[in-house]
Amino acid sequence: MDIELFCNNFNLGKVKKITKLTGGLMHKMFKVETDKDIYAIKILNPEVMKRKDAMDNFILSEKLSNLAFDNDIPVSNALVINNSFINKLDNTYYMVFKYINGNTLTDNEITISHCEKIGEILSKIHKLDYSKLNINIENKEEHFYVKWEDFLGNFNFKNMPYRKLYLSNYKKYYSLLERCVERFNLSNKYFGVCHRDLDLKNVMWQDENPIIIDWESASISNTKSELIETALNFSGFLSDKFDIDKFNAVLTSYLKTNNFVHDRYFVICGNLIGRFGWLDYNLKRSLDIIKADKEEKEIAIKEVSKTIDEINRYIELIGIMYESLSRLTKKENHDYDNAIEKIIDNNNLLKGKKYKLISRGFTNKIYEVEDYIVRICIDKNNEERFLNEIKFYKMNEGNKNIPKLYLSDISKNIVPYYYQVQENVEGQTLYEIWYKLSEEKRREIIQKVINVIKGIHKKNTKEYDFRSYLKDKFAELKITGLDIATLFKLIDIYFKDNIFGLIHGDLHFDNIIVSNGEIKILDFERSMVAPIDYDFNILNICREYPYYWSSEETDMLQVEIDYEYIIDYIKTYYEELNNVKYLNERLEIYILIKRLKDYKTTNNKKDLDDINSFIKENAKKEKIL
Repeated sequence: MDIELFCNNFNLGKVKKITKLTGGLMHKMFKVETDKDIYAIKILNPEVMKRKDAMDNFILSEKLSNLAFDNDIPVSNALVINNSFINKLDNTYYMVFKYINGNTLTDNEITISHCEKIGEILSKIHKLDYSKLNINIENKEEHFYVKWEDFLGNFNFKNMPYRKLYLSNYKKYYSLLERCVERFNLSNKYFGVCHRDLDLKNVMWQDENPIIIDWESASISNTKSELIETALNFSGFLSDKFDIDKFNAVLTSYLKTNNFVHDRYFVICGNLIGRFGWLDYNLKRSLDIIKADKEEKEIAIKEVSKTIDEINRYIELIGIMYESLSRLTKKENHDYDNAIEKIIDNNNLLKGKKYKLISRGFTNKIYEVEDYIVRICIDKNNEERFLNEIKFYKMNEGNKNIPKLYLSDISKNIVPYYYQVQENVEGQTLYEIWYKLSEEKRREIIQKVINVIKGIHKKNTKEYDFRSYLKDKFAELKITGLDIATLFKLIDIYFKDNIFGLIHGDLHFDNIIVSNGEIKILDFERSMVAPIDYDFNILNICREYPYYWSSEETDMLQVEIDYEYIIDYIKTYYEELNNVKYLNERLEIYILIKRLKDYKTTNNKKDLDDINSFIKENAKKEKIL
């Protein structure tokens, strides 16, 4: 590159001073003072310009920035020189802009007012009418996949400063990337003009007025995805100074003139795909898989560590972002406030206390009333289970590891619903903390869970034909093509002998609360008499589907590798399980119920073939074929 020669050849004047500007991670930017004017000149990355669609993307981005300019949005456009906004000299591509005498702001300098202005401008950008630009929009599904372990075999990897950080994180990326790609595809349908790189470095401020620069990535894209990313960028996230008030300020300002009604959670999760793509690109740049000069390689090395950190922090913020967005965009359901007010007024325990809705479940509404939890059964079809839970609490009174039931009312005299008043249990669910616990701590927690569950299992129970119970569960699914006859023969073998007990029936990490190292187990609506190993069905399934029972707040925190040893820990501390004949086979049979339910939704023939293969292999082993 030769900026002086470029300026001379393209009549920009004689160069007086060149100053390198910071901020660009893909291209290089310089402030160039000549005897004619002051310019910002961008040197385009040669590897980027080799891409087949590079020039078309730049043409599109300039069309969109000009559209924004024509609609009174403050932008900086590339200068047209020799009838083109991109010019080439000696195999180097240049773009020239008028130099803006303003400042970019740091996270510490960004205020709520700045965030509100960005939200307002972003809404205007997203509402631009691009119909006259004749842009062909193709909503292609994303199939982004990375073999993360392949980077470990690269010759340069062992010398990389990010080596240890990468080794401690990459295994979980398979599950996370798969889920964010799936959710990206499900929510990638809100199209409009997008800047696609709207962060602090691309907004110049002149007397508190913003000018949007660097439109090279602009395209017709997912506006809701850009809203979330922009709110993050201006909330301090990139420098690990996340401020929820700034995040909400961008959203609130935007939502005054634009909406966001559907797919909130999927959009938030899908946004991770960009960071995984950036991580993949910088791993390749740093390891010489993609050609890069020394300066670019140094940037890439830093970006790998920075991006891994961002991915981890983003995952932890998903629940917070979702809660904020839901609160700002969803009309609260207060249909049962009259009911909770009547319950409070007619119970001395609750009278005069404040309440708030904390769960919007389909079968129960759950209110926090200061030190108490009130669960209202709003679905008549769930009343039997609701009674079952009440019965369970009464059978286990005095157990310090389950919430105390203060009162229950099934008379429907005060309100036309069954309801319970329970102890308000403080702490975090295991889903909230499991991902950051050491294996030693995980083992300790499981030991405590087992100690509680063993006590519950010892309640006096009556035995019954559990084989018929299981067969009915499979038969109810009505799966055509399932080798159900052979499956039933396996059930007859594996479930002939059983150790019965009173089981929880819904034992997953959202129903286990940890506080100061102690645990409490919640939600006994599905408690039942069953073989004791059946109580660990869900935790066993978590080895393959760890996020299946988690909430939106904790879903993306769960990955398979964190559940690798959970059944080993259960077997270690529940010695009686070792007396269950065919324990491993029984646990696999339980998983089949979930897999078949999934198959009914997906209709993926390979899934059914895999299940039938499992049945056939076990039938051969048991010599029943």
